[in-house]
Amino acid sequence: MKNRFNTREIAVVGMIISATSFNAIAKADWHYSMLTDYTHQQDSLTTAQFLQQAAIAGMKEVLTGKLADNKAADKKVKAFGQMMVDDHTKTNEELRTLAKLKKIELPMSTPEGGQRPDGRIDSAPENMKDTSRTKNAGGEAGNTGLAKKAANGTTETEVTQSIDRLNNLSGSSFDKAYIEMMVSDHQKAVALFEKASQSSDVDVKTYARKYLPILKKHLKKVNALAGKIVFNNISGK
Repeated sequence: MKNRFNTREIAVVGMIISATSFNAIAKADWHYSMLTDYTHQQDSLTTAQFLQQAAIAGMKEVLTGKLADNKAADKKVKAFGQMMVDDHTKTNEELRTLAKLKKIELPMSTPEGGQRPDGRIDSAPENMKDTSRTKNAGGEAGNTGLAKKAANGTTETEVTQSIDRLNNLSGSSFDKAYIEMMVSDHQKAVALFEKASQSSDVDVKTYARKYLPILKKHLKKVNALAGKIVFNNISGK
């Protein structure tokens, strides 16, 4: 009787161990599958998608930076806006040169007449209109590819909406909204450039690795500003 009990007990333990092992293997396979899918998605960014999304993001930083330089109440926020104009103007110029080399049309070129004093885009010029319905979403040369976003991407419409939103704010409300926007934008930009820094396109990889440290510096600085603004709001300063 005792031997039979031990035999059954061993059998049950064996079944439990087998089931546990199966679950562990299944879970490992599931995680591996998810990781493989994620890695595949990370590698799916084309040269055209990167250049177009980087162009939109860069122009947004310049346009909103000009607003911050003019409207910010906090001197440090104002200075950050000017830094965005200076740094991203340079980045954008090199991006246009790279796009020309790759024969890829970029969205959001500087509008004719530039930015009006109130910060709005001048009379909705052709290159700021929503062309996503008439242009190929794949981001091939000659098309903006804006019907669908690339990873972490921003559309031209979202840029104009952001500018409109900032234009309707002033004082500390403007500062808070602008800094929150810059935190989010630079998190996306860092992710985009990190992905591009692994590109199989040597020119794209070189460009992304050159400017990624600058974007990380911007993110670190704007995070510090965000912390300062939150502290001031809590303390009532």
